[in-house]
Amino acid sequence: MTISRVWACCLAMMAAAPVDAQLPSNSVPVLIQDERVLVGTYRYVERADGMKVTVRLNADHSALYHITSGETDADFMKAEGFWTLAGDVIHIHNRPSPVRLEQVPNPVRDPAIGLSVTVANADGTPAEGLGATWPESNGLFAMSDGRHSASVEELGDAARFSVVRLSDRKVLTVVPLGRGGPNSFRFTYHPSDVEPFDIPAIALDPRADRLEVEIGTAYARLDRVRD
Repeated sequence: MTISRVWACCLAMMAAAPVDAQLPSNSVPVLIQDERVLVGTYRYVERADGMKVTVRLNADHSALYHITSGETDADFMKAEGFWTLAGDVIHIHNRPSPVRLEQVPNPVRDPAIGLSVTVANADGTPAEGLGATWPESNGLFAMSDGRHSASVEELGDAARFSVVRLSDRKVLTVVPLGRGGPNSFRFTYHPSDVEPFDIPAIALDPRADRLEVEIGTAYARLDRVRD
């Protein structure tokens, strides 16, 4: 891929709301039987402009995802976290800073609905990247404009509901529900200074000498760096 496309994709990744990781290419991944094969350093170099993408997967499952540019290798993006292997997909995660969700006092009952959840940031704007769920809901429902509502039929006999951060499925709060009690809730969201992400990668050969790694809405193929 060209340097202009890589930079555009990097910027898109930094600006976009968190989503589930999914490689956009049509490459066929190789199923790695022994994850120790993946341990090592991988790099992609765009020689025309000096951009480098480096991924390091360590034996203790710590990980580095690093993009630099120019002759001086100036940092463009650097994230240190951990990696996991799920099926044939490698997931590179960062370690986000703390997050808080505070319930606004005095929830009320609305007899016309089963459940209403509204989440705003501290400045009053709608919170993004959150979802709501409850037992037997058969899903995690992404909030739109910081809101989610369910009918009485949809809620059923649920005794509680949860608010979840979509990017890493972190449960931010679990709120009990009582028959005839409050069912309209408001929260104030204090997101992490650095939001979590999940960068997927796949091995393209059994020895994992080449990885295909997501960069924003595209991907790059990184070769193993031999010592």
